[in-house]
Amino acid sequence: MTAAPVSISPVFFAHGAPTLALEDTAASRFLKGFAATQPRPGAIVILSAHWETEGLKMSAPGPLRTYHDFRGFPAPLYDISYPVEADEAHVDEAARLLEAAGHDLELDSDRGLDHGAWVPLSLAYPDANIPVVALSLPHDSTPSSVYALGKALAPLKDKGVLIAGSGSTTHNLYEFGPQGSATPAWAAEFDRWLDDGLQSGSIGYFDDLNKAPGFRRNHPTDEHLLPLFFAFGAGGPDARAQLLHRSYEYGSISMSYFRFAA
Repeated sequence: MTAAPVSISPVFFAHGAPTLALEDTAASRFLKGFAATQPRPGAIVILSAHWETEGLKMSAPGPLRTYHDFRGFPAPLYDISYPVEADEAHVDEAARLLEAAGHDLELDSDRGLDHGAWVPLSLAYPDANIPVVALSLPHDSTPSSVYALGKALAPLKDKGVLIAGSGSTTHNLYEFGPQGSATPAWAAEFDRWLDDGLQSGSIGYFDDLNKAPGFRRNHPTDEHLLPLFFAFGAGGPDARAQLLHRSYEYGSISMSYFRFAA
């Protein structure tokens, strides 16, 4: 008799700079130990800040190319391949749930995994033997709209699917410091504000991000924060955030990892 799937709590991964895949940092060490902290998923559905589209798209069944969507980084980074596939059964089920919730969806047969997806996944699941379905971030997204995408897919977590958002809770590329430099107060304060909202359990807390302390200093654009709300929505109405790890890279880049569970 086949054992019933184990429920897996949705997560948010900070993906940092692409060099996270090569460097030995507190965040990369956390990701390398992540798989040992929870049941092995039967599949992964991931929404990355680096796949922004007009309308909602999902990777079609088949192999997912490893996109090296960056320039000027060390040569070994371009040699990394993460050869996973989007399998038909999980693509179909995710598409059905989204469409049943009223979301228009287009399957993209050319889409692979950008570094926001493959960098954390290659550290957490280096064997690349778990099916991965990639979901895009529509250009007009808000915290509530991305939360709704996660909410629509929430039933998958009870079928052994890991639902993940990938981005960063602080992301200002204009204020990078040297690796190992002190964390500025404005980044730490924003993370504290964010933690309070995630603990409230209410997506309404995030209705006006501009009211957050130093929001535009932490996020000149919104896309790296929004995947957090995808994982939040997938956790279900009673979900609260559990902070699994937090460190900072290049001074102000928050490497925060959350699990969402009731």
